[in-house]
Amino acid sequence: MTISGIDNLEHALFTRAEVERRWNATRDMMSEEGIDALMVTGEENFQYFAGASASLALHHSLTRPSVFILPLQRDPIIVSQGVDNLKLGCYVTDVRPYTELLTFPYHIVLEALRDAGADAQNIGVELGQEQRMGMPVGAYLDLVDAMPGVSFVDAAQIIIAMRIIKSPEELAYVRQAADVTGRARQRLFSTVESDMTERDIVRLMRQLIQEEGGDRTSFVILQQDYTGAKNQLPYDRPLVKGDILAVDAGAYVRQYTVDYARMASLGPTTDDQKRVHAGVLEVNSRMKAALGPGVKCSEMHTVAMQAISDVGLEVDSPGRGRVGRMGHGQGMLITEPPSIAPADDTILAEGMVISTEPGVRSGDVQFLWEDVHVITSNGHEQLTLESSELHEIAF
Repeated sequence: MTISGIDNLEHALFTRAEVERRWNATRDMMSEEGIDALMVTGEENFQYFAGASASLALHHSLTRPSVFILPLQRDPIIVSQGVDNLKLGCYVTDVRPYTELLTFPYHIVLEALRDAGADAQNIGVELGQEQRMGMPVGAYLDLVDAMPGVSFVDAAQIIIAMRIIKSPEELAYVRQAADVTGRARQRLFSTVESDMTERDIVRLMRQLIQEEGGDRTSFVILQQDYTGAKNQLPYDRPLVKGDILAVDAGAYVRQYTVDYARMASLGPTTDDQKRVHAGVLEVNSRMKAALGPGVKCSEMHTVAMQAISDVGLEVDSPGRGRVGRMGHGQGMLITEPPSIAPADDTILAEGMVISTEPGVRSGDVQFLWEDVHVITSNGHEQLTLESSELHEIAF
């Protein structure tokens, strides 16, 4: 099925062919699962299927949710207040506006679902793990009550299966995000001064990401010797000479981001810090050597744990060794499926973007390392090319 009545848009983030590929591949899986229409309302899922955002403020406002409906047999339908936001970059032609602020117009969505041909059949929605609805729960329950002959079923696996494999157009943005993040952080390490606080550094990193070409910052987490809490609202805690400053951050380029860390010592690097840093790089190298299509994520976790033992270090936290993860998918969010974890048997496949993220400890010194890769037909390509040195900041 093709998109009717619209050619490539000058300002769209994706080509018409890319958007059609997403819709048609999703329809193939919907048909296999007996789903007659897919309804998504989470911001990233909406962006993925619409190819654009209708939101005024992304996750910073919950007032005006948007709904994307992908029928099995007809063109998509959007219900949104952000109609004007879609005109320059969205190929959907059936966009139905609403104006209510204090209540969600579930009746418009109800009509759209009926027009989609899903009456008395199956509608797939975001009910599973790592999924969130953007519409109010009460409005969703009103929809369910208003369609007693319809089954609302979990479509998480279809959504994940689509988003987990990145197309060349998606990968172009991920590569740019990795490059921007690396350039900004290296500038940051060269700019840090002894009278700065953690909050100062977070603000500076965000500024540098934009100066280097990022559209926004997904997150910046700082930790000194890993004793501080990971917090998106950083404290005015002064920097401490002798600590390791870990900067975990990611730039957004368009809809895509990365998540990876690099470290610097505040003052001269100690022998123990150098040793543990060299150890975590070796573990990461062993993980990279094992990356490739056909490998299970759980097998990658085993590789990491064995490498940590081989270099004479300990895992940085017991939970990471038992049920936690040492890497994860990335793309539109900083953490996406799959996870390099003992219980995740997802098989790596070409087009997946995933990090290697070992955490190690020796006494009071610990490091959490991360690089981001795309799985290729015969191995992987590392996307994070920023220096791996333990930067030493004059203090």
